[in-house]
Amino acid sequence: MEDDQADAWVSAAMAQYEDRLLRYACHFVHDLELARDIVQDTFLKLCRELDPEVRSRLGPWLFAVCRNRAIDVCRKENRMKVAPEYQLETEGTASSDSSNPLVAVEKTEAAAQVMQCVSGLPDRQQEIIRLKFHGGLTYREIGEVMGLSVSNVGVILHTAIGQLRKQMGGEV
Repeated sequence: MEDDQADAWVSAAMAQYEDRLLRYACHFVHDLELARDIVQDTFLKLCRELDPEVRSRLGPWLFAVCRNRAIDVCRKENRMKVAPEYQLETEGTASSDSSNPLVAVEKTEAAAQVMQCVSGLPDRQQEIIRLKFHGGLTYREIGEVMGLSVSNVGVILHTAIGQLRKQMGGEV
């Protein structure tokens, strides 16, 4: 691949995945700046990657590299815990409900309640929920990232959602 094509490809990957990877890394390290370093390392590794097969499975590859780097950092710093939700400056806030403060407060409270319930789930269930709903990955892609079968991902996600429904009184 020529340098210009490679640069354009990496830039497109960054535009598509950087925010999702940053949120994902924050759940491991609890520190936005450290998460940015992890995501930067992930994209640096992408720049050095020569395997053309990476293009066909870019999302799972990036999440797996990010996950492995975050776990390495956590082991080094002995910091792996569930982090609160981080609001990233890059996330847009425009919506049809943004002009109604009551609706915005209700959405914020509901999201906080869901995240509190998610934080009570086992680590593996939390991670699968984040990869599915924050990362936008398919079951197959989550399986690639976590080293699980597609059916195992489905069972774990189904169990997690069932537990969330029970905790929230059937509201999920």
